Amino acid sequence: MYIKIYVPHIIYKSLSSFQNPTDPDISSTQPTNPFLEDTHPTSVSSFQNANKETNVSTCDDLSAKDKQELKDLRYHNKVLKQQLSRMKRKNSECLSKMRELEEKVKNLDALKITKIIEDANNADEKSIFLLDLIKNHYKKIPRWSEMSLRLCTVWRFCSPKGYRFCHNNLLKLPSKSTISRFLADFHGQNKLIQERLCAEIGQLKKPVERICSLIMDDMSIKEKVHYCRAEDRIYGLETTSSTRVGTKPKVANKMLCFVVQGLSTRYTIPAGYFFHSSLTTQELYLLTKNILQLLTNCGYIVIRFVTDNISTNVALFKKFGNGSLKNSINHPILEHIPLFLSFDFCHALKNARNLFLDHDMYSSQGKISSCYLKLLYDLQKGMPVKPVRYLTKKHLFPSNFEKMNVLRAIQVFSPTVTSSLKFLKAAGDDRFVDADASIFYMENMYHFFQVHNVSSRDHYLRSLDSSIAPYVHISDERLDWLNVTFPKYIDDIQKTSVDVGFKGLTKETAHALQFTAKSTYLCVNFLLSQVGFYYVVTRSFSSDAVEAMFSHVRLKGGSNDATDARAADYALRQILRCGIVKASHSSNTAENVNYISPANILNLQENRESFTKHTEQLIFPIEVRRNIHNLKKCIIPDNNIFSASVAFLAGYIIKKLEDLFHCDECLTPLLCTSIPGPLLQLIAIQNRGGLVYPKDIFVGIIQLIAESIQQTLPFLQHDNPGKYILEELYPHLVQNPIFVCANHRDSVCKYIIKTTVKPVLSNLCLETTDSVKRFALNFKPKSRKVLKL
Repeated sequence: MYIKIYVPHIIYKSLSSFQNPTDPDISSTQPTNPFLEDTHPTSVSSFQNANKETNVSTCDDLSAKDKQELKDLRYHNKVLKQQLSRMKRKNSECLSKMRELEEKVKNLDALKITKIIEDANNADEKSIFLLDLIKNHYKKIPRWSEMSLRLCTVWRFCSPKGYRFCHNNLLKLPSKSTISRFLADFHGQNKLIQERLCAEIGQLKKPVERICSLIMDDMSIKEKVHYCRAEDRIYGLETTSSTRVGTKPKVANKMLCFVVQGLSTRYTIPAGYFFHSSLTTQELYLLTKNILQLLTNCGYIVIRFVTDNISTNVALFKKFGNGSLKNSINHPILEHIPLFLSFDFCHALKNARNLFLDHDMYSSQGKISSCYLKLLYDLQKGMPVKPVRYLTKKHLFPSNFEKMNVLRAIQVFSPTVTSSLKFLKAAGDDRFVDADASIFYMENMYHFFQVHNVSSRDHYLRSLDSSIAPYVHISDERLDWLNVTFPKYIDDIQKTSVDVGFKGLTKETAHALQFTAKSTYLCVNFLLSQVGFYYVVTRSFSSDAVEAMFSHVRLKGGSNDATDARAADYALRQILRCGIVKASHSSNTAENVNYISPANILNLQENRESFTKHTEQLIFPIEVRRNIHNLKKCIIPDNNIFSASVAFLAGYIIKKLEDLFHCDECLTPLLCTSIPGPLLQLIAIQNRGGLVYPKDIFVGIIQLIAESIQQTLPFLQHDNPGKYILEELYPHLVQNPIFVCANHRDSVCKYIIKTTVKPVLSNLCLETTDSVKRFALNFKPKSRKVLKL
């Protein structure tokens, strides 16, 4: 059976051009249909034969139109093939790009970690911290780098609650105990300071970078005495070098701090801090020489000493100058090197502002008065847009606390204020006709600040202010202004004010302004001409470094204006250990002074020398010695509230001895087996079945120990007082016949003394704090700062 299929010759021709069944290559690759073969075995062959017949019969019969149409189809087929090849190439390119992107996406985290590792190797603080977080995330016992510990220590002290929340819920951070061990790794103030100074100087590459300035200032603290049981140390008493064994120290109300600041390289390091209530000139002189000696031994070259102009510091400068006040003296430690003495220009500027607001003065140009400034303040009241937007009552009528703010003093003399006064005078306002002398005074004081506030090589180009350009040559006209013009202007104010019967500037303020200007002139001249500085920036001449240090201390003490000695000591130890100074935005500085040291103090115990403290021979009065010798005897105490309190403490000690030694021979002589007498009624009243009753003779021993501690406390060192008490009392207590156990006698006696020392010293320190005279107010103050001051 044959099936006839009629195919148009044009379609057939086109099909035959794609697939020719007679071609052996194509026919061999054609897929076969088994269902078609099995069902219709003859259909395919008949169809192929019919196609051949049709092709033969119709190939010659094609018309011209059909030939053209066939040509077009062949051309179109060729174009499609070319497009197909191009699409294939594009498809292969897209696939390769897709594979590359997939690989990049898969390795994206690895690439980020690689970048973090590279930045961490370049000492980037953030990268080091992130890398430690990643490494320690799944570790049971994490290992932290010193930079991470430094950053976490500052974080925890700045915000304890925030750090605790992140530690418990978000990140795996160093624990509280880890940070405590990190801070308590050093024992002794001088050792820690020396380690930090040596670590910092190891980062300095050139000898000129060791040239620095030493800054000294005081900070008020609370009169609070505290005994720290964990450290066996008393905080709050004087720690100056003048405090010797045998002298009764006073409660400290100030902290004296020395800070080193680089002149060519930026670094800020505490060089020493001492707690005191009052210092004589001789004591301050010895402390300063010791600090200079320490810095010289570590490799620093101090060529400048800066402080404020209070009477004690002026007397100190005269002491260095052999009785006369000099801008430059011979270095006390280094030979053939000058030491420039200077008062802080910020303090001098604040004093000039306070006197300007306090009373009128006169110069050769006329009356210098702040009334024009107050008129400007009244004039701009109620204006939606003010000529001087920051002028407030705090600028014109500052309190004693607000007078210490440097920024407001600068703003009072700023060009915005003086230009507004000039405009009002030029506008014909009769109230500002005679304001020339006041404007000139304000401009001179602001220029005095600007020439001392040079901080960058190119900032003057951006601000278009040549007064803040760096000093590059000794012929700079600003140096001549500091040396000649400005001192003459101060003399003119003083002389003219006296001639017309006005006060003028105080003698101390006028001298501080002239002395500071002269010292800056000499120091800049020396650095440029003899040391070889390419340029000098004078902002490092200020005391902002020590003010930033005080701001950091207050920040660690809970942002309190008057912190106590313990919090201040912890904050300074943290600065020394971490090398990070973070000043508050409201600190008493012209600019925010923050510093992160690149130097790490190596945490290798085997490379450190063990810290040994020199102990002096304790010399006690006869009464104290007699009481200590009585520890060899068994004495029955009197029946009073003090003895009853001691009996309660003695019962606690027996309970702890029972838990530690489990020895009946040690405890039996100490325990009371009869009915408790009147001395033990304080224990009986509070007993619910868990308390023990000591013997009267053991109560007498504890009472003798407590009284001995009270009597020896004024003659002890502040560090490790429990250690000294143990050394003094133990040889006598161990001879008491009540301790009969030969195996545990030494350990029991030492434990009794150690356990008695802690509560006794805590109570005595608290009593000393309460005995300090408090500031009494008859009414509730409007501001809490009154109480803080």
